[in-house]
Amino acid sequence: MKTPYEAGGFAFSDEKMMEKAVKEGEGIRYIRNSTDMKDPQTVFLVYGQMVEQRLFETPVGYVYLHELQEYLRANPSIRNQEIPAIPVIAHGAEGKKKTEEGRAKSAPKQTERARVKNVKNVDYKPWFRASLAVSVILLLIVVGMFAVTATSDNINIVNYENALIEKYEKWETQLKEREEKIREREAASFD
Repeated sequence: MKTPYEAGGFAFSDEKMMEKAVKEGEGIRYIRNSTDMKDPQTVFLVYGQMVEQRLFETPVGYVYLHELQEYLRANPSIRNQEIPAIPVIAHGAEGKKKTEEGRAKSAPKQTERARVKNVKNVDYKPWFRASLAVSVILLLIVVGMFAVTATSDNINIVNYENALIEKYEKWETQLKEREEKIREREAASFD
């Protein structure tokens, strides 16, 4: 028997909560599709941001956060002490007041040292290697373009001066040959 307000396998008491759960489910699908969830450091950073921003308020989101938390705890490269707990938000009229007060009191303010600590765990070697490879390829393309331009027979900026000089030298040699022929004819006609 299906309840009127059901989402993600959970039955909700009102339509608003069900809609939040549906939105959280869509957000979870987006995160799974756009993030490399095989990399523990990436999962740790994403999990930390979601907990800090308190993105999830329904059981659908809490279950996902708990899955990420268990994945991080099982991974030896992440220290369990660094994994933050999942903040639970109480619902209802009193729950909203408590939630607002709780957020103000218990909102963990991440210090600059903690942010730097999280950044240190990021592995930049693959990014460096990829950017180095792309840079080398682009450099080879530019060198190849200059080589083709310099060795081609077409007149262009690089070989324009040489082509112009060669053209005038050919004209000069042709003129000298014509002058010699004319002088020879004149000499032959005077004899």
